[in-house]
Amino acid sequence: MSAVPRWSHRDPVEGSNPFPVGDARRDRWDEATADALAALRRYDDGIAASVSTNLTSESYVRRWLDLATMRFDTWCRRGLAVVDGTAAQRGYAAWLETYVANWRAYVAETCPHVAPNIRRELDARLSACAVNWTGEACRLVSSTRGEPAADARPGPHL
Repeated sequence: MSAVPRWSHRDPVEGSNPFPVGDARRDRWDEATADALAALRRYDDGIAASVSTNLTSESYVRRWLDLATMRFDTWCRRGLAVVDGTAAQRGYAAWLETYVANWRAYVAETCPHVAPNIRRELDARLSACAVNWTGEACRLVSSTRGEPAADARPGPHL
């Protein structure tokens, strides 16, 4: 699956639902996609309602970091909806790694004037989120088998 970062609400997985008709994951993907789009709209509505004419450079940076992290987390949550076994868990973990790397490149391309320390902060946030989502996938798969999630690590819930 593709992992194309976007500032907009466009789906990072290009094309339509990647699961064929009749696959149980197809409906879960569609439902999770609708939830993701609703979450993005709510977040953007909240930003619009709280826009201040007195934005400082610090508050702008904080909002920028929060926006990117929220976009990232929203689509990662959607991907978790179709993790239903060990193979899917491994595929999801690989997708997360690709998505972090693609965000890094996307920010370099679309925001070339962002200071290196702010880029590092974003990279650290997204990497921590990816670790968290990988742990969530591990716990999910382990819980369906009734096993403890040995390699699950707690992470930030942004």
